[in-house]
Amino acid sequence: MHYLPVLISLVLIVPLTYISVHKLYPELVRKKAIMKLEELLFPKGHWQKSEVLKTFRSMTGSRFTDEEILDYFYKIKGLQSVNVNSKTNFWIKKYLFTPTAIRLNYFEQVKFYETFLNFPLKANTTEKGFSRQGNSAQKQNTAEYAPQMSKHNI
Repeated sequence: MHYLPVLISLVLIVPLTYISVHKLYPELVRKKAIMKLEELLFPKGHWQKSEVLKTFRSMTGSRFTDEEILDYFYKIKGLQSVNVNSKTNFWIKKYLFTPTAIRLNYFEQVKFYETFLNFPLKANTTEKGFSRQGNSAQKQNTAEYAPQMSKHNI
């Protein structure tokens, strides 16, 4: 008889705990982290986000929804942009270390990294699209490192 209240409370608490941990907690983490990541990854606002979506859709042939695309973008670029070893927001760390909702094939991944390598663009650039470095920047980088590379024997 004394175990009946304990048993009833366990029957109520265990399913509620399961639901909150597996359903509600990840959604809370996602919402709080996305608010912070949007400020970091899209400093110029909504037009920058729509440009990313448009570019990503053209790369993948519109196979994914906007939510899936943004999830992938937030996690990949967030891991590149945020130094997770330093003091970082708890929600951002939790969100960034969960798997992405979509999987890209090899060629799509390469195109993603080529396109968004230096995203977000610096404030002094007036370029509207996302593209790789120009030939002049590549030649300058090669010219700077060529003397260093020639000193090393193979």
